[in-house]
Amino acid sequence: MADEVVVEISGARATIALNRPEKLNALNVALVAAFADAAEKVAGDPDVEIVVVRGRGRAFCAGLDLDMYAADGMSMAFYRRQEAGFRVLETMGKTVIAAIHGWCLGGGVQLAAACDVRVASTDATLGLPAVDEGLFPGMAPYRLPRLVGKGRANALILTGRPVGAQEAERIGLVDHVIDAADFDAQLAATVDAYAQAPREAAAASKRLMAASYEVPFEEALAESEALLEVCLRSPAAERARLARTRRARTR
Repeated sequence: MADEVVVEISGARATIALNRPEKLNALNVALVAAFADAAEKVAGDPDVEIVVVRGRGRAFCAGLDLDMYAADGMSMAFYRRQEAGFRVLETMGKTVIAAIHGWCLGGGVQLAAACDVRVASTDATLGLPAVDEGLFPGMAPYRLPRLVGKGRANALILTGRPVGAQEAERIGLVDHVIDAADFDAQLAATVDAYAQAPREAAAASKRLMAASYEVPFEEALAESEALLEVCLRSPAAERARLARTRRARTR
């Protein structure tokens, strides 16, 4: 794994950390390639159930490396590799949590939007300044309306106006805001809460929520039957059923 991204796996949990702190984790060719490899590695690990994506240093991700862009422009290979890595997060059968602190701009917002849950520090600033460079922010115009609605997505994308953590939570761009002074501890507690969901139930819920935007109801319903069968056969469902049976007998 390249040094630009660090993967740590402990039991059922994995962390993918962007590791260009001197550049505020700005996205260059090496980082997006390493990130895509990291996402694929974690997605393929059968023991991992929950994934945290975060940035090292003072920022989550400052977006496109503008020094790279000024010198070399943006290749289609860079763009495709970036989006491929983000897409792996959306499609893996694991809960993916973005842990956002400091600057979260451009590609950082795109990365966070590809995660299932977004947790922001009170010191976080989020924005999509691509318009300042004459660009659009990747697949953010596709993803953001699902999170904040079309009108607010337009406002964020077309003005490039940054928002703080509290406003981001109010409009639905992030799901939780936690204290910057106690970020790691509160993040751990938040991750623990999501980790309580059994893996089969969490994966099925994620798949059906994605399908709600992609396929007709009848097709999603048919898929839900197969997913329900998997859940019904899972150890978690069996434990819950036996526990309920024992409680009923003691009444």
